[in-house]
Amino acid sequence: MNTLHPAARIVRIGLLAMVLAVGVSACVFSSDDGSVGSLIHVHDGRVSIRGRNDTTAQIKADGDLRIAGKTVALTPAQRALTTQYYQQVQATLHDGMETGKAGAAMAASVIGTVFSGLARGDTRDIDRKANAQAAKIKGHVARICDDMQAIQTTQNQLATQLPAFAPYTVIDDKRVGECRSGLHDH
Repeated sequence: MNTLHPAARIVRIGLLAMVLAVGVSACVFSSDDGSVGSLIHVHDGRVSIRGRNDTTAQIKADGDLRIAGKTVALTPAQRALTTQYYQQVQATLHDGMETGKAGAAMAASVIGTVFSGLARGDTRDIDRKANAQAAKIKGHVARICDDMQAIQTTQNQLATQLPAFAPYTVIDDKRVGECRSGLHDH
């Protein structure tokens, strides 16, 4: 049996959901310019990937690719993949920012609902409203995990078509799995 006062339990649910949103978005999105994980960064209109060989690959919005500072000639199919990769990283950053915003809004909403319910002496709707807000956050986080899965698929296709890109396949099953397991841990 839960011994917490309903309002305290709801505040706890709200704070946990906010931590989930901020925590996952922080794992995926960080820095002023933007980064996905700790190895993919966005700055000056380029996506930079720190490879396993400690060199960097850079992709521009038009699909131009530079590896270790040298421009790589691309087939149309390869350029389509580099362009897609760039767009997927941008989508991940956008979804990360939206998740952080939603987490903050959710926390404010839940706390406001708790205080309003306590002031009215009616706390029956607090749990329902908090759970609805938490479900929204999980939806945001799930989009980030989907984004990471899409980046992984594209990077793997690119590495198959362009072996020089293989050291830059930095999103692996473990990273995607950790993102998805975070949805169930909270």
